[in-house]
Amino acid sequence: MKTSIVAASEAELKTLERVLEQSGRGGAAGPGIVLPVPFPGTPLALRPLLAQAPEAVLVDLPSAEAALEAALALMQWLREELPLCAVMAAGPLEAPQLIVRAMRAGASEYLERPLRPAALTEALARCRRARAGGGGGGSARGLLLAVLGARGGCGATTVAVNLALSLQAQRGKTDGPVVLLDAAPLGHAALHLNLKPQFTLLDLLSQAQRLDATLLRGMLLPHASGIALLAGTRQPLTPELAAGGAPAVCLDLLLRAFPLIVADLSTRLDELTRAVIAQAGRILLVTQTDAVALWSAAMVRQYLDTAARLRFELVINRDPSTPVSDVAALEELTKTPVLWQLPYDQADAAGAIERGEPVVCQRDSELVRSFQALGQTLLGHGEKKRPRRWPRLFGVREAA
Repeated sequence: MKTSIVAASEAELKTLERVLEQSGRGGAAGPGIVLPVPFPGTPLALRPLLAQAPEAVLVDLPSAEAALEAALALMQWLREELPLCAVMAAGPLEAPQLIVRAMRAGASEYLERPLRPAALTEALARCRRARAGGGGGGSARGLLLAVLGARGGCGATTVAVNLALSLQAQRGKTDGPVVLLDAAPLGHAALHLNLKPQFTLLDLLSQAQRLDATLLRGMLLPHASGIALLAGTRQPLTPELAAGGAPAVCLDLLLRAFPLIVADLSTRLDELTRAVIAQAGRILLVTQTDAVALWSAAMVRQYLDTAARLRFELVINRDPSTPVSDVAALEELTKTPVLWQLPYDQADAAGAIERGEPVVCQRDSELVRSFQALGQTLLGHGEKKRPRRWPRLFGVREAA
């Protein structure tokens, strides 16, 4: 592939040009281009790059913030001006937030620096396959729904599994699978679905630097409902694997390959969770209404949302009889808006887990209808129903 290189210095340009030459997969589209800082944003200033008519552009991400902002702006501009051109970024793998920023700016590949010829060869091969398939260097990103538990026993996995199944039923199998990503500390989603996975999240993260859509699909386990499961680990992830750049790289590929992903985080509160919620369109915090669960919900929100920028929403599940005056009081206590109430149905939920047959795959019930309505709301097809006071949940009369 004809590849252009953009870097912040002449020295880095020469280094990347040597790597490209050694890769044997692509040829230079023209002389390397020194990154303009600040980014000019005008076609005239970037005419040398456009004149090369590249099929791929490799952008080195510098450490200085001003130069980094220019590099990210250049990538966004490339995605708009050259939609068929693959945009690749090179930077440190141990910087997950940088990886997320690069992917959001339009990078279809993120390569670890110092760049190895073999890694560039594989990346260019993936870009070539994407181009041959008519997708250019990138594609529309899917929607990621993150499901967290305020504490153990709140039912986050039950919510994630049944929500994924409800979304799949509403979308239909012809629209492709809803992916259920089991990112719990020890994954139980396969037990809920009565599946025996061969691959787990650990395999995915371990293969991050050679991962492509074909390898990714091979790690997913299909369910009769149409959803595809990426099973959870059978042992805790090492801090290095959870905190490195692998989660951001894998999530980006998932979001480019599938339109809808439900991630079960359960009670995980490490850097892997931060990587997931950083790319999530909605973050559902599953809780009950006892004092411990509500306190935990507030602490989880406070711990993960230090900048108060993330969109957390409460899902009340398996509510015990602890009374709370009204929704406004609960929201004030947790600093989180309430999205949904799932009706209490302990017998159905517990029996479903024992049989490996999720609730929404069984008979019609109030709980099944509630999951279906929640799915419709999240897809934008349903009306959010949240009365100001909930008589069954809080033991008070509903306001007129």
